[in-house]
Amino acid sequence: MHYRKSVGAAKLGNKLLALFGCSLSLVGSLTASLSVTFAGSFIVVCTACLPANAENLFEKAKRSYFAGRYQEAGGMLNRVVANDPNDAEAYDLLGKVYHRLGRLEEALKQYQTALKLAPGSADFIFDQGVAQFDMGHYDEARASFEDAVKRSPQKSDFQYNLAIAKERLGDLNGAMEGYDRAINLDDKNAFAHFSLGRLLQKNGDKDRALQEYKTAISISPEYSEAYNNLGVLYNSLAKYPEAIACFQKAIKIKPDCSEAQRNLGYSQAHTSLGMTYLNQGDKRKAADEFKKALSIDPEFADAHYNYGLLLQSDGQTEQAVKHYLLAIKFDPGNFRARNNLGVAYMQSGKTSEAKAEFEAALSLSPDFKDAKANLQKLGK
Repeated sequence: MHYRKSVGAAKLGNKLLALFGCSLSLVGSLTASLSVTFAGSFIVVCTACLPANAENLFEKAKRSYFAGRYQEAGGMLNRVVANDPNDAEAYDLLGKVYHRLGRLEEALKQYQTALKLAPGSADFIFDQGVAQFDMGHYDEARASFEDAVKRSPQKSDFQYNLAIAKERLGDLNGAMEGYDRAINLDDKNAFAHFSLGRLLQKNGDKDRALQEYKTAISISPEYSEAYNNLGVLYNSLAKYPEAIACFQKAIKIKPDCSEAQRNLGYSQAHTSLGMTYLNQGDKRKAADEFKKALSIDPEFADAHYNYGLLLQSDGQTEQAVKHYLLAIKFDPGNFRARNNLGVAYMQSGKTSEAKAEFEAALSLSPDFKDAKANLQKLGK
């Protein structure tokens, strides 16, 4: 009797591009360029408020900050605010220093001190929102970004970060509108083009998504996530050579950043490339790519699932079971893995275990036709 295996698909990795480059990640299905940024402008401190050398010290601290010498900048800024406790700009920059150092609570405290001294500053409100977002306080971050946008509606970065917060809170329509506004204000905002493309792709608007990814890449040619997602889109259109070229480009970008391999799409790109090879019937190359993906991220559920699919199709049922179990371990909601695991158990003569997996698949997705059909066949 023939049982239905769930066919794998090239997956997009849903990763959060962290504020500083290579650290945070989300769980899901799309490579998400949710990058929050600091307000970039600085106001020169009034010389009447500081001793003669204090202004120079603030300028030195700015230079150290932009050079990435955060500890050095922090030491100087602490001296500046000790000399003048009313220097809002120094407190805000000190908040950015702590933020860069990962000391989020201290950063938020400095931003809030700056806001007490200059409550109308859209930049300070925006920076507060960034800290709140990175602390996981998404409702508070959205409120801060909304306030910043209200005060400075023409800033593309403000509109973009508000859209990020809305997306994180599940307001996808609001997020898409926000990305559109960010692009209208600055059509060179590659992150906004990418994020809009990602949501369009999720909604099935492949033509517009394709254009947004291409625009993002034209603005930022080293945008690995955009190449990865464009490759997935090409793969879904059966344009396999184009997909492979995109995945290979994604894999080549930023080779010196170890975190990037996990958080910026390398594991997803290897997995997607593997699925493309599998669709072309090249199981050897597909297996190589899945192995590469798992060497980068041993907990990447999509790679385990797709590698299990390959092994199962190749008659290596026992090994397939191991990878399906790992896929379920790292992604408990993967109902396709449950169904395929059930098929593998049936192939091994384990009827009761198979029944349990088909039922588990249906508990996760009650309308899943493959699991329904398999369960019915099992009862015959």
